[in-house]
Amino acid sequence: MKEKIIRNLKYIIPILILTAFVLLEIYSRSAAMLFNHAMQEQTMLRGTISVEKLAAHLSGHVFFENLEWKDPEGNKILSIPDGSFRVNLLDVVTQRFSSTTIKELTLNRAAISVRLTEDMKWDIIAPTEELLAKSEEKPKEKPKAKKNDRAGKSEEELLAAGEKKRQEQRQELEQGWHNFNREGKKLAMNLVLNSCRVEVLYRNRHYLMESVNLKTDIDTDRSLYVRADTGPFDGTMIGNGITFSGSIDFKKQAVPICDFAVFVDSVDPSSLGFGMDIHDKMTLSVHFTGEFSHPVGQGTIHMDRLRIPSLDFSNVDGTLRYEDAMVQFDDVTAAVYEGTLKAKGWYNIDSRYYHIDGYGENLKARRALPGQKLHCKVKLEIHVHSQGSVQTTSYEGSFSSGEGRFKKIHFHELRGRFHDVGRDLDFYDVVIDFGGVKAVTDILSVHSGKLTLAPISVLNNEGQVIVTYYPDSNELEEKVP
Repeated sequence: MKEKIIRNLKYIIPILILTAFVLLEIYSRSAAMLFNHAMQEQTMLRGTISVEKLAAHLSGHVFFENLEWKDPEGNKILSIPDGSFRVNLLDVVTQRFSSTTIKELTLNRAAISVRLTEDMKWDIIAPTEELLAKSEEKPKEKPKAKKNDRAGKSEEELLAAGEKKRQEQRQELEQGWHNFNREGKKLAMNLVLNSCRVEVLYRNRHYLMESVNLKTDIDTDRSLYVRADTGPFDGTMIGNGITFSGSIDFKKQAVPICDFAVFVDSVDPSSLGFGMDIHDKMTLSVHFTGEFSHPVGQGTIHMDRLRIPSLDFSNVDGTLRYEDAMVQFDDVTAAVYEGTLKAKGWYNIDSRYYHIDGYGENLKARRALPGQKLHCKVKLEIHVHSQGSVQTTSYEGSFSSGEGRFKKIHFHELRGRFHDVGRDLDFYDVVIDFGGVKAVTDILSVHSGKLTLAPISVLNNEGQVIVTYYPDSNELEEKVP
């Protein structure tokens, strides 16, 4: 019996191989017909989808080249140079296509635009000129620079404008056509993106990402798992790359629950509206949890270096909390001129307003003012406030020192207040205590690189003026107590 089976195998195996090749050939030749039929039957994607070339495999994989998705008006929504999808063979045989027919979809080098509403409903839209400019499909004319509609507006007006825009977007998506609409339909598939360009429009923010690689496992009745990384990104935020991983739970509540870890590398602070033209790179690591439409993020911030007028920080580290466009910074520490700084503050992503309070100790004046021969340790209190532009960013605070010396002149204390807007640096109520007498000036300022001094008075221990020096006329006025 065993020998008979072995003898028959030499006839059966070639027949099976031949049958497989015949089925593969039939399936491959009918792939276009099946694809066109499926596209006519589907109701999730608005418009028409066409491909230049299709090749099918018995495993259920279908490979395609030059896929295009256009809306009914003929506008291109999506263009994919090549990719593949794996289908449920039973659905193909019975020609009963549904939202779960596609089990795996791979897109290579595509340009994809996603628009999110505030409640995180999403749609695929035609790519913007900014995204097209990054692709091979460059527009004939260079996109016009966006008009700055933030100038001269208060924070309340900016926040109100942002809320109005979000309401308009919600109404547009609720009342208008959706290019992608899976309402009431289940998805159960793996989605893979390889070297794609992706843009995301959310609220009044616009993120453009290059070299996006993404893998997801989607089951809209259960959960979604995703891992992604990108190359350089710009738009509302500019940086070197993003790493993203986590899950969304669709089962527990009516609103899906998310759990995501996000690492953002080398963000340019000036792209976020931090004034004074700051370009020292910032790294963010944030863990988001909670309802997918309103997640709360907890994380850390790090900067190797941060340079602002008259201050040069290194090893800046702190914690942050994100909720509803507001970022709170706490427990921020940094090294500055061989001393230390502790700070906290907040930043609003919508208005781009921010405020920082800092307190420094043991700052060495000789490091802050090299070549000026000022030797003392300084305590510093600083407050930074910005309305999202260089012109509206201000620095103010106070400083005081212990004993020190200027050249060969010894003093007991140096103290005062300062204020800096743009490139205008003013010092107020400056006092140099020599132990027996004090030198006092109401204001010392540096405007566009030019030093201006108010009259300088020398006081005795009783606070009486001994001598007043007028810098403009180089005159001394002596007073007898």
